[in-house]
Amino acid sequence: MKECKMKFKLTHKIVVIVTLAFCIFTATMTIPMYRKPVFATDGPDIGANTILSHDAKFSLTKEEKEYIRKRETVKAAAPGGAAPIQYENANGEVRGISVSVLERISEMTGLNFEYRLYGSRAEAIATGADIFLGISYNYAPQGMKFSIPFLKSETILFINSSLQHQDIENLRYAAMKGSALPEGVNDKKIAYFNTREETLDAVNNGKADYGFGNAYSVAYYTLMHSYQNIVTVPKGKESRAYCFGMISNDQMLLSIINKAIASISPEELQTLILSVASDIERDLTPSMGMHEYGIQISLMLAFLIALLLHNLFSKIRANKMLSLQNRRYEILSGISNEFLYEYDVKSDILQLSERSKQIFDHNEKLSQITKKLIGLLSDNDNDNSGGIITLRMEDGDIAAFKTVSTTLYDDQGKRVSVIGKLIDVTEEAAEKEDLLAKARLDGLTDIYNAATTKKLIVERITNRQNTETDVFLLIDVDNFKEVNDTYGHLVGDEILKNVAERLKISFRKSDIVGRIGGDEFCVYVKNISDPAFIIEKCEQLINHVLKEREEFMISVSIGITMVQNKETYDDLFKRADSALYEAKEKGKAQFIFFS
Repeated sequence: MKECKMKFKLTHKIVVIVTLAFCIFTATMTIPMYRKPVFATDGPDIGANTILSHDAKFSLTKEEKEYIRKRETVKAAAPGGAAPIQYENANGEVRGISVSVLERISEMTGLNFEYRLYGSRAEAIATGADIFLGISYNYAPQGMKFSIPFLKSETILFINSSLQHQDIENLRYAAMKGSALPEGVNDKKIAYFNTREETLDAVNNGKADYGFGNAYSVAYYTLMHSYQNIVTVPKGKESRAYCFGMISNDQMLLSIINKAIASISPEELQTLILSVASDIERDLTPSMGMHEYGIQISLMLAFLIALLLHNLFSKIRANKMLSLQNRRYEILSGISNEFLYEYDVKSDILQLSERSKQIFDHNEKLSQITKKLIGLLSDNDNDNSGGIITLRMEDGDIAAFKTVSTTLYDDQGKRVSVIGKLIDVTEEAAEKEDLLAKARLDGLTDIYNAATTKKLIVERITNRQNTETDVFLLIDVDNFKEVNDTYGHLVGDEILKNVAERLKISFRKSDIVGRIGGDEFCVYVKNISDPAFIIEKCEQLINHVLKEREEFMISVSIGITMVQNKETYDDLFKRADSALYEAKEKGKAQFIFFS
């Protein structure tokens, strides 16, 4: 008699629910409890904004809105077999975390996205699509531009269960085509495959020995296929941040996507990721479940029955919510920067997982994190999710941990407990800040771009005191078009970079130096005590360019205006531009003050 195939989502019905119930039950017996301690003042807390900034306001410029209105469908491409980042489900639909993020961006902006998956990374890039779905910038093609990251994951080792992970140097590595190799991999022992799913299949079947992959994908395919010959080891090579890669050089599209990602709250993004990561389709037959998990099921059913009987009348609603939340935690349990906790409201007791205690191994650190977490969770008016806890480490650096949690209630609607996890966001915040800083700079010259330059100058004008003397300079490279036409753009680019570098050297760090056009720069000088300072800097700049680029007959002309009270950026620009025009009319390679 043919056995009936039953398709389950992540719930694996028998396996996962029983396993989770067992874990919950046994945790109460094995995890020590910590009563709310009394501590001396730790000193001033460092605000969350100093660690992780988030701009919840989403706004588009007039130009961006017009771009969206005229924009046709944005085509997104990637190789398949990279669940849950992106994959094709049983219905042939492209799904995944990156797709869900773009769908949210579509709701916010009105952009329409079309998704297609291909056999390899090279094939996806060669299609002429606009953007590459979730891609780690660690291993992306050289020269590709990226959005702000929307997902971070640790890498973990997966290895054939017949082998020892302590000595992998002489083993066959399962690599993805088009992806750079991690450090330490023997380049003479490599087997190449198109997708992450294929690398896991290969290791399970003995066609390769081991590989490294992001924890989300490894957990996803391991659960989906019930690999019998694979073990995972928390021996990661690095953290990976996943972004949208720009296949086309569309700066307006990149700007819109970045604004949208930055405005999605961390809580909303985390919920989205958890929802997609836990949506696993798996073909499972009754005999298969018993074959794989029979002994475990038999042992754990006794605990499950005891647990259900104990809580049948008082906590049935809480158990349902607990099972739902822990189902998601199971998927992410292998990610090294997440630490589980449970807080009992009535007894004011905090339970930390054994792994959490290992991370916070120093008693003082453990006391600090316990005190701060209890303080956050004991607040009845707090939703207990999305808060930031900071901790000063032994080396003096500040670590930041974000809470993601769910509150459980009894039948009378009273808070019973809070379960959740602490996520180490210190490195993530640093990476995000670094990418945001790069987005403010001109890609060629590494000084402020036009938009950032104007924004900073407007802010300075608004906050400037009437007693302060500020100066605005507009600089243009003379004869630049002729150089480009004669010697080529590479030479032209080197000249622009040289001028930009000289501007950075000549003026103070507090001054605003930016490239606002092709060969046009500006400098906003703050609060000078003597106009002679400006004259000296202009003379030095002109002489430097004349001397350094004498063979190309390159020079610079400068228009200067003093900043007056109650005026706009446009007012400054018009006056400086008028002075610049006069300087060029008088023979170039000179500076003129607007009069």
